Amino acid sequence: MTAKLHTLALLLALSNSSWASLQTSCPSDALNPFRSPSLCPLLIDDDTPSPFPPNQPWTHRPYCEVVTGKEDTQTQFCVYSSSAFNIGSELSVLTTPETAAALAPALSNFTSQWGARAHLAEKGTVFGYADDSKPYTVIKIPGRGMGVVATRKIKQFETIMTNFPVVIVDSELFPAEEGEKGNEGARELFDVMFEQLGDKERLLSAARSRGSGVHVIEDAVRTNAFGLSLNERRAKGFFPEIARMNHACDPNAFPRFTARDLAMSAVATRDILPGEEITISYIPVGMSSTYRQKSLANWHFNCTCALCSAPAQAIEASDARREQIVELFYGMQDPSTTYESLIEMTKEFIELAQVERLITKVGEYYQVLMKLFYEKGDPESARRYGSAALMFAETFSDPEGEFCVGLKDDLEIVDKVLAENRGSRL
Repeated sequence: MTAKLHTLALLLALSNSSWASLQTSCPSDALNPFRSPSLCPLLIDDDTPSPFPPNQPWTHRPYCEVVTGKEDTQTQFCVYSSSAFNIGSELSVLTTPETAAALAPALSNFTSQWGARAHLAEKGTVFGYADDSKPYTVIKIPGRGMGVVATRKIKQFETIMTNFPVVIVDSELFPAEEGEKGNEGARELFDVMFEQLGDKERLLSAARSRGSGVHVIEDAVRTNAFGLSLNERRAKGFFPEIARMNHACDPNAFPRFTARDLAMSAVATRDILPGEEITISYIPVGMSSTYRQKSLANWHFNCTCALCSAPAQAIEASDARREQIVELFYGMQDPSTTYESLIEMTKEFIELAQVERLITKVGEYYQVLMKLFYEKGDPESARRYGSAALMFAETFSDPEGEFCVGLKDDLEIVDKVLAENRGSRL
């Protein structure tokens, strides 16, 4: 459909009463003046009469099946696909009608999609656009398959790349535990999802680890996907470019998901030099070596990163520091801990976390410290830790997500107490 025809279709759609009846409140979209800020697509499934234009914001008619869960729960799941998403790079989502409706504003977030278009230039999907400013290249790395390597110095906290999903699947359709059999009711949905993908090679070329008998969608997603929270449902998203990043237990980058545009960005946790491989952690950072290897068994490989292949004495020292961090973390929260002890424990805790380079967990750590010092009657220290927590949280997590919003609310309470204290001293 040409741009003129697409615009005309949108105008006609907004004047159609059956279309309006399928809409509800939605955030305003400054880039789409043809849509009222008070209207947004509601529930669409394969039984809902299609409005005009049909199935918006999706380009395919949804395909739905009722799937039986482990506890005999009956849930309707549908395949929703958009060949227009991310400048024609497409997206296919397997989820509930309620969650699909909640994703509608994100599909129309053209600002983020255009801003991150550089990774599409290599595929020739952005006509006339060339970009050589990307700070990385994807190459074959001996013994590690394909990987991402820096082509220039990347500064700490710099966004290395921003990537959008090709596939998103509700986690309920996957086995709860590794080794369990997948949900048989999902296989037909996976088949439809695969067929609706225009560029199947992006999925077929992804690493897989589950062996024969597992659907290509399930295998590729479980091997490469990131965990997401969408409309209060857990899901897994496959982001093909960031999925090229290999694992390291002491990574130099961290994946950050933003729900408003469905984007996954890789953010540098420290300075990265030209020629250095860019890595992320497939598991939560901060684990001891034994727990790391057990967790990585899901990916069917033994980690040989710098942290895991260090001399035995260095690994033991790192494990001891990480265990001490955990002990201090819970010890600080013990109600019997005095204010003086809290100060000493905090100093030791921060020093250990710095040695172990657990910078992506600082937001979480400092949030706890903010609350602890507030409860001990020290709002000034609480404010300092809260401000630092918010800075790190907005760097490594969704700035509009629950964690950051909660931190801002807590800081408002602390600021109110500080203002009242200043007023009482006047």
